Amino acid sequence: MKEDRHYTDLLRAHKAFTDIEGRWKFYDAYMKNKDPEAWFKSGDIPLKEGLFLFGFIHSWDPNFQGDLANFLEIYKAIFTLLKKFEHTTIIGVDFSDEIKNSISVIFDEIANCPRTRRFESTDTSKILHAIIPNLFVMWDDKIRKAIVGEEKRGRCYAFEFLPKMQKSAKEYLDSYIKENGGEYGTATLQISKIADNYSLAKLIDEYNYVRYTKRKSLTSIREMAL
Repeated sequence: MKEDRHYTDLLRAHKAFTDIEGRWKFYDAYMKNKDPEAWFKSGDIPLKEGLFLFGFIHSWDPNFQGDLANFLEIYKAIFTLLKKFEHTTIIGVDFSDEIKNSISVIFDEIANCPRTRRFESTDTSKILHAIIPNLFVMWDDKIRKAIVGEEKRGRCYAFEFLPKMQKSAKEYLDSYIKENGGEYGTATLQISKIADNYSLAKLIDEYNYVRYTKRKSLTSIREMAL
């Protein structure tokens, strides 16, 4: 059944997220202290930035098995591919097969960064979001299963999950524009401004987290005061 999406759902979910998930402080600390330019100057990421990133991932997921040395080598290999998305947003991205194939490759390469044979699907989405927060939407097992099913590899993330997130994002923005005027760019900025300057991709993740990971109903989200 098609959901009736309204931008205030994102705002209410943002409030609910900060109320029920104390780890949001780790996200804020990383995003406010990282050097975004360091990730796109070259494939050689300063060790300090890598440590900051992996510290954030471990703060959210103590079971993360990523190997930083391995990740930094992988980043060199995918740098040229990833840099193409430096200024891309979840609204603006053109999901051609070429684009989706590139994201799929990037995702799978990063997910294979651990010392072990574990495929770091959830934490790869966090790594990608941390690097390009306006494009990549995070997922976890419950979010993934609710929206796209069991498959957790890059092809599912790029070909199914992200296009669905783009569709949802446009529906949220359409509801704002219908009531307040403007276009996607201004609507995105205004919603972000109301929600502590979080990116639209992050607000969608928070909605998914509250609804699917924490199993709060859409009705309960809409009953919350802004």
